Amino acid sequence: MRLSRRSSQAISFSFGLATTLAALGVASSFLGRAYGQIGNELPVAVGLVAVVMGLNLLEVLPLRLPSLDVDVRQAPVPPALQAYLAGATFALAASPCSTPVLATLLAYVSSTRDPLEGGALLLAYTCGYVAPLLLAASFTGAVKQLVALRQYSAWVTPASGVLLLAGGTYTLLSRLVPS
Repeated sequence: MRLSRRSSQAISFSFGLATTLAALGVASSFLGRAYGQIGNELPVAVGLVAVVMGLNLLEVLPLRLPSLDVDVRQAPVPPALQAYLAGATFALAASPCSTPVLATLLAYVSSTRDPLEGGALLLAYTCGYVAPLLLAASFTGAVKQLVALRQYSAWVTPASGVLLLAGGTYTLLSRLVPS
């Protein structure tokens, strides 16, 4: 079975995204391990990040998140490598709906202090993140139908905000209020 050019570029892009996000997960775990030697406040910080990011997704606390904007389309490399590089840099670009979830996940991963778990959790996040892209690339003829389904996904961002807010609040209360 031969992949179309579009599908191979989508896969290369996905691998670039996965590489960067897994590396972020491993780095966050190492940073959490280093910080964990200093104090036990990391779970409180993770809870605060979750609450702030939840409020951001609910548009109660709008934040301008930093973003790395690099255009690799002009790089003199083969198209598959160009797509990989685009995915690797896109992972560092802020988007209003995915960055709050990513920031919270990175904060959580730092509290685990386990680089293997951190990399694995970020790879799992990446799989969910790129699944629609790979699906669209595989069924380019059905893209119009997939775009039409987007109207039914308007609940995803607010639901994510509620989940982050609830999880962060629970974490904060369980750490700060004695039982």
